[in-house]
Amino acid sequence: MEKRPILAVPRTALERWHDAAAIVILLLSIVYFGWKWPGLPATVAIHFNAKGDPDGWGSKATLLLLPALTLFLYAGLTSLRQIPHHFNYLKPITEQNALYQYRTAIHMLSWLKLEIVLLFSYMQWAFIRNAEGLASGIGIWLVPAALAAVFGTLIIYIVKLTR
Repeated sequence: MEKRPILAVPRTALERWHDAAAIVILLLSIVYFGWKWPGLPATVAIHFNAKGDPDGWGSKATLLLLPALTLFLYAGLTSLRQIPHHFNYLKPITEQNALYQYRTAIHMLSWLKLEIVLLFSYMQWAFIRNAEGLASGIGIWLVPAALAAVFGTLIIYIVKLTR
């Protein structure tokens, strides 16, 4: 394995904005979940088909997994920020390009972290609305939109990292 420089990459305004937005969204989704919890039926839709229609049901306790998983992913992606020298890169890392490569990879993680928090928070909101009978499904556009956002971010940053 190549010896890569270990650099302290300062947080940027973009990262601070992403973190603040993600934390606010995460906290609001947890508060919303706690507020709606007592009124949810014992059995809720927990799986949706490709058209966004519910096709699997389970205990409302299953809905606890979404905020827990969101928090876990947020914390994991936040901690990864500390070790950009361990990431896989498309170009060899040198003293000259290390800061650019590390910062670019960290920005990509920052965008992905925000997108994941938004996606999981939306899913939780949609699941709750379905359980309350206020919606019938999560919409056919959710999966394509989520994939476009995530893969769009990856493509943009892969292009940046190959420069």
